[in-house]
Amino acid sequence: MEIRFYLRMIQRGWWLILVSVLVAVNLSLVFSYFIATPLYESSARFIISPNLNYVEGRDMVNSLEALDKRSIITTYAEVINSPQIINSTIRLLNGNPEDFADYTTSFAVLPDTNIIRFNVQGPDPQVTAMLANSIGQYAIDFIQELYVAYDIDFLDKAVVPLEPYYPRPFQDAALAFLIGVVIGVGLAIFRDMLASTLDKLSERKMFDYESQAFSRSFFERRVRDEMANNPGSVLTLGFIFLNGVEGFYDSLPQTYINQIMQKVTETLKYQLRGNDIVGRWSKLQFSVLLPSTDGAAARQRMSRIQEVLNEQFSLEPNDVGNLTLDPRIGLADRQGGEPFHVIVNQAQAALEISMQSDEKINLYKVRPFG
Repeated sequence: MEIRFYLRMIQRGWWLILVSVLVAVNLSLVFSYFIATPLYESSARFIISPNLNYVEGRDMVNSLEALDKRSIITTYAEVINSPQIINSTIRLLNGNPEDFADYTTSFAVLPDTNIIRFNVQGPDPQVTAMLANSIGQYAIDFIQELYVAYDIDFLDKAVVPLEPYYPRPFQDAALAFLIGVVIGVGLAIFRDMLASTLDKLSERKMFDYESQAFSRSFFERRVRDEMANNPGSVLTLGFIFLNGVEGFYDSLPQTYINQIMQKVTETLKYQLRGNDIVGRWSKLQFSVLLPSTDGAAARQRMSRIQEVLNEQFSLEPNDVGNLTLDPRIGLADRQGGEPFHVIVNQAQAALEISMQSDEKINLYKVRPFG
């Protein structure tokens, strides 16, 4: 299941993978052809063997056994690659060691052989071959003066390389392709997870925690969108105040508050139509938007809601007895293209009247002058 989940993420972010691959491959090619300095490598190989002029008979056997211990071969290899040998060779060539700062050397003792490979890397192919052979010859002369029991000589002299070993555009581009795929897949998964997280955060801002109705900010945005998209249409805005809860709201545990508010939300959603909007306007006040509904029709519908909300109900666990919400409702309909703040003020004014009179549902009416 998780594999399918990630595969869907990758499928949705295919364009990120494509962009990452194209960027990685193009950067690799640009670097290889226009930025990177080509480096060449020349290698000389040396062979070590007992000196027949100094060992014979039983000494020959002992010399061969000594070579098998690898210490002699490793010592010779370290001598060839030592800074003293290298710098002395450069001075014999009438050169300055700083002029060869871009050149590096290394060696390898080939497994199960008496052969040493000496490598020189640098930007000039001819210089790499010349250094490998010159340093090798100087090392041979130096070693033969110190160790007479074993011979060291060239097996293969270094030759001028025809192609650089670095960069390798096609190999580097293939590696960049793989890296681009990995980065693209990672970006696709990260983008999808980030979008999911942002959606959840956005969803949390959409809803009120206690009532699970729309938050006030989201409700206002929906109302403004409805007015902007349908400037000439009729709609009704209503406010519902829970008058019966006002006296003990602050003393109730949070669990009970959630039960009360969620019951109001469920009742409003059940009694209203699917396109009607329910929000939490303030601590004890809910808001409803009834699109394409005039004041008279809205008042008739809210009358039924007022009856349902006015019925007594108990909380779980039942420690506070039965509650009566005693809802008071104020309505204002928009028939002349009034702006948002005007409709809100009219609905609030209608709610104030319903809280101060026996008429628990009041529809705002424009009062004539005089």
